[in-house]
Amino acid sequence: MENTVETSLFKGFEYFESLLPNFAKTGLFSPSAQKYARSGNGIYAGTYRPVAKVIEVRQETDDAATFVLLPTAVAYPRFNAGQHIDVAVEIRGVRHVRQYSLTGATDAINLQITVKRQQGGLVSNYLLDNLKTGALVEISEPRGDFGLPNSQAPAYLFFSVGSGITPVYAMARELLRAGAWGDIHFFHAAKSPAALIFSPELKRLAADHDNFHLHLFFSEGDTGEKRRLDAAAATLLLADLPHSPQNPVFICGPGEFVQSMQRDLGQLQYSSIRTEFYTLPVTTAGEGTVVFTRSNATAMPAANLLEAAEAAGLKPKHGCRRGICFQCKAHKRSGTVKNILSGKESSGLEDIQLCITQPVGSVEIDL
Repeated sequence: MENTVETSLFKGFEYFESLLPNFAKTGLFSPSAQKYARSGNGIYAGTYRPVAKVIEVRQETDDAATFVLLPTAVAYPRFNAGQHIDVAVEIRGVRHVRQYSLTGATDAINLQITVKRQQGGLVSNYLLDNLKTGALVEISEPRGDFGLPNSQAPAYLFFSVGSGITPVYAMARELLRAGAWGDIHFFHAAKSPAALIFSPELKRLAADHDNFHLHLFFSEGDTGEKRRLDAAAATLLLADLPHSPQNPVFICGPGEFVQSMQRDLGQLQYSSIRTEFYTLPVTTAGEGTVVFTRSNATAMPAANLLEAAEAAGLKPKHGCRRGICFQCKAHKRSGTVKNILSGKESSGLEDIQLCITQPVGSVEIDL
């Protein structure tokens, strides 16, 4: 995350940008897009934002496609399976940033992201409708700590729904590529076989590896028995297997699904559970008054502190709105808050993520 890179490409950007008046600095040359500053030793410091070229667009399903990206930076960092990158695009003159999991092999020179069309999803729809081979797109370094353990385990359990398949598919495939000997149980729910992202690849992994066990759940379509993916269904499938609750579990999908699986598997004594939320769970408003001290603004509680700040007329920096990018980090000066994802409460001075935090009583935020 803290790597900094200086390339001839960025030197060119800097020179070109220096020739432009401020009002003309947009897109790749805008201050928001190229956030770097030269330090005393001549190295670029700050946020590293390289550019990648789209070299292939591969249709996965009717509403999902994989974009193969070639970073133009000379020394783009390696990534771990399960990590994601920021993708920034300009739509109608406004720059938007979204996070997408890296779905390609970790040893490839190219990057891959798989985008599923979301109803009302501004960026996903824009990418699927407009991003063609040869286009340039701004990205970031690989980020995120949703990944594999350092040591091998007798078994691994992966659970996902819809587009939540992207990071767990990458992790399961990486385990097999690295020669993992433990059983890999891959549980995934989709609307129908036609909506199953990575369908050919998943079936190939199951055919080629005796330790890869594919468990699919479909809610629609002419597929025979329709099944719901939950902890009870998974427990039945795993009942006769000699697996320990200490084996690692990975869950990714909508907020309610992730929280439900996490709660139920926790009750079954699974202790190594890692999660990533693709949407926040539905929550009611918090309790108490929120005071933003630097802005001298007060807001009533909303679903989270980011929404409370926006309702008060503030525009705090943010990105994913689901707790993975840490762009909305702020300092809490007083009061008690609750983490929406974990349910844990904390008090006193601390840094918090506005998008996944609710007030419990009155709180003061340095914003």
